[in-house]
Amino acid sequence: MMMFVKSHRLRILIITILCLVPSIGLFAAAPAKTVTQYKVSTKGFSIGDVVTTQRISEEDGYSRVYFETKTRVKASFLWMGYKLSSIEKGVLQNGKLVSYSHKGQENDVLIDVEGKLENESFRFDVREHGVKRSIVIARGSYDYTTMECPEARLDFSQKSHITLRLLDVEKMTVVKREYHLIRTDKYMVAGKENPCRIVDFSDLNKKARRWIAWDGTTVIMYRQDGKGDKNSYSVQATSVSRTL
Repeated sequence: MMMFVKSHRLRILIITILCLVPSIGLFAAAPAKTVTQYKVSTKGFSIGDVVTTQRISEEDGYSRVYFETKTRVKASFLWMGYKLSSIEKGVLQNGKLVSYSHKGQENDVLIDVEGKLENESFRFDVREHGVKRSIVIARGSYDYTTMECPEARLDFSQKSHITLRLLDVEKMTVVKREYHLIRTDKYMVAGKENPCRIVDFSDLNKKARRWIAWDGTTVIMYRQDGKGDKNSYSVQATSVSRTL
């Protein structure tokens, strides 16, 4: 974590997309790393790329996921102009987001956000124009964060529509997100078919369709398509590599 006319809406969608990569659940003791590369496009034009890296390990009795997302987007068309360069980092411990940071620049605006789970609350510290402000979200007010991608593992066997309380780390607020399982499918990346499920989601701020999978250790989003007020976007994986 596209093609809304207003630039801040564009960033919302980019961040949404790339907050998909963390793994959840219990992992084997051996460290492993997964790197996924994406292309970002709108109306058939390529406007950027994203690289996500996640590393899983067992440390001090805890299952931890360290993730990083690097985003570079530059769009210059008659109907819009937009530029984003950012790095997101975070840590999941036993499947829960415990720390988060987002640094970079959107057009001429600097991005500087730090977040941490402490004392049963998630605290965001935001620096804007040299001034720091804090936002505190009670842990009991949300089921998951957007970083944990619950739709990859939700049990849709009893019903195809599920609503959850999500902490949207980009908006730093809790939203009710509705998920709808469309079907199970396969998605081709670099000549290889990858089993996945197609899930639609929507909340107050976002609406999109995702091709996403859980392989037992890792959540991987292969594709996300969405629409804005006047434009559409697509983010598609071009390669997935794993190493021990």
